[in-house]
Amino acid sequence: MEESMEAGQPIEFVVGETYENEKGPFKVLSIERNTMVIEWESGESIETTVSFQRRIQERRRWERQMKEKKAAASSSKARGASGRKAGSTFEGFRLEDFKKAISRTPWRSRSQFGGAVTARLQSSRMNFNSWAAKRRNEVHWADSDHWKKKRVDYPAKFFARADEDTLAWGFYIERPEAGREPSPDWDRFIAWLRDDQNEHWLLNVAREQNLVVYDAHRRSFDGFIEPGDGQWHLNGDAAASSKLRLIELIDQCPSDTWLDLMIAKRIPKGEAIEKGRDMAVDVAALIGELFPLYEAAAVH
Repeated sequence: MEESMEAGQPIEFVVGETYENEKGPFKVLSIERNTMVIEWESGESIETTVSFQRRIQERRRWERQMKEKKAAASSSKARGASGRKAGSTFEGFRLEDFKKAISRTPWRSRSQFGGAVTARLQSSRMNFNSWAAKRRNEVHWADSDHWKKKRVDYPAKFFARADEDTLAWGFYIERPEAGREPSPDWDRFIAWLRDDQNEHWLLNVAREQNLVVYDAHRRSFDGFIEPGDGQWHLNGDAAASSKLRLIELIDQCPSDTWLDLMIAKRIPKGEAIEKGRDMAVDVAALIGELFPLYEAAAVH
């Protein structure tokens, strides 16, 4: 039976104890109901929520369990043929995967990276699958019913994209240009984002996961929107967008142009290659963290 992220005893934080998330070890300084203050070894501290940090710890525990199961399975059977031929399991990214062209990009298939991530996605409400993008070196994950039945135009999705220099992955949603059919997914996402609590949650996730927000094709805005201390700023220029919420920055974009909004983590290709098969674990983990975005846009 497949283990879920909720398996095992609930995580209970203790003031003064040390835990670890993606930014490294941190100490719990205080807890007041669902609010906690944590401090990393660098001296940086933030106010966050107990429920959010608990989800991170449960997800990390689940990842460890999956790694242990995979290692045990690998040790009990011989390795398959070397190389990455069509139909083989995902062994990691190769240097030749990082390009704009989609020819000879087997990593995008369901028997490779697409399927490796799908196998790690946990949802009791949705049935996720992967699809290779038609014209981009990119793979998408979405609920099969929402995607295949074309219930909406321009559906929300998760993605991973390899270009000449980087691997990016996260949440992807489109706002079509003027004159095209509107996207119900986009409208639901924007309504969700206008809620202050949702904005605060996303800002905390983006800070802890080192995420950036950008227009993939730079038609509505150029550069990266980055999380700061209680605010978002464009291209690192806090003065230009001081105390602005993400929704306010989006509202400043031209309303009649296409917007390919990505909320994503980006790493150099060398780092992605070095991670090997664990890259699928990292991508699935971030999708799990960003799942509230997909639920807000796609569940109705």
